[in-house]
Amino acid sequence: MRPWQLITLILILGALAVVYGWKPFWVLFYALVIAFALAVTWLAFSVRGLKFVRASVSARAQVGERIEERLALENHSWIPKLWVQIADASTLPGRHAGYVSSVGPRQRISWRARTLCRQRGRYTLGPVTATTGDPLGLFRRELVLSQATPLLVLPSVLPLREFSLFAGMMPGRGRGSQRSLHTSTNAVTVRNYVPGDALTRIHWNSTARHGQLMVKEFDLDPTIDVVLLLDLDSDAQAGEGEESTEEYGVTVAASLMSFLLQRRELAVSLDVPGPHGVLLPLDRGERQIDRALEALAIVRAKARAPISASLAETELRLSRNSALILITPSTELDWQRQLSFLRRRGVHPFVILLDPSGFDPRRGGVSRVEEALGMGGIPFVTIQRGADISAVLERSAS
Repeated sequence: MRPWQLITLILILGALAVVYGWKPFWVLFYALVIAFALAVTWLAFSVRGLKFVRASVSARAQVGERIEERLALENHSWIPKLWVQIADASTLPGRHAGYVSSVGPRQRISWRARTLCRQRGRYTLGPVTATTGDPLGLFRRELVLSQATPLLVLPSVLPLREFSLFAGMMPGRGRGSQRSLHTSTNAVTVRNYVPGDALTRIHWNSTARHGQLMVKEFDLDPTIDVVLLLDLDSDAQAGEGEESTEEYGVTVAASLMSFLLQRRELAVSLDVPGPHGVLLPLDRGERQIDRALEALAIVRAKARAPISASLAETELRLSRNSALILITPSTELDWQRQLSFLRRRGVHPFVILLDPSGFDPRRGGVSRVEEALGMGGIPFVTIQRGADISAVLERSAS
């Protein structure tokens, strides 16, 4: 029975009791009035003393990572809560952190919520609300126990042992052969101290071992820079959800960014063309990795961005002896000539093809694109649906 129905019944019984004076009418009238008053009083105290406790969760997670939260509901009052429904309005897919239980006086109940992060993106955990009511079920009351907290799910990063852009392998830090007259980050050997050497270049461990002053020698930093271009043209994509060229492309981009920045210690730029795209300037180190993964977590293939137009904009930022990594599912035959032109300019292009036919049988394959790239002497690898991405990329080194 709803509250307005009970009030209507009380008014009718009150009118009948006054008009007819029959005792059963008065008994029912007073009983319902007392029940109504008790329900209102119970409701007023039903949410008092409730406290929700949530263990702090990192604001970032990664695809494939399992988030585990410890949740607890405490009743600090002497009034029992006959039933409490906890609802979690989190936007993270696959998350179920709700709970229904009764909570006695001065009692604490706890539970765990485990969620596997399967999709990259920006989500919220919460808000968490508690719904309770009176024993007669006439009223319900809702209380916000916890506000929403942001969660950023980063794309998966696959481990790579090796990756080559062109024959001879790309030079990396510490592999230079030209000695630097200035201090750099590449200390490769030591030699005897000569007058005029800066004291800051003294290698004290070697000095102690040899019994004479030894100084560090440095190599020049590598001059090659890498621009990673991820094609998220909406018309070129195929498949849905996790099994799509969009998700495969983002995973490849995240894995290569991590490898080139951490293992090769190169300067890398990330370019995702489009109205809501991303352009990260050349930089090195962990900070660039963090920026790249955060950007790749939220980019989507929702707009037209033809790869030929994207290459025309990107080539303006490419200098001689720089490298371009293009990740694309495009089956068009106009952009391969642009790569050949870049190659003649001294740029080292490398193409990672995502075969759309494996993600959508209605789409054509990349055989003609592979033929055009081969004729132009442009190195490439092709990734099929369900392939071991790490193994495919590592084969480029062979």
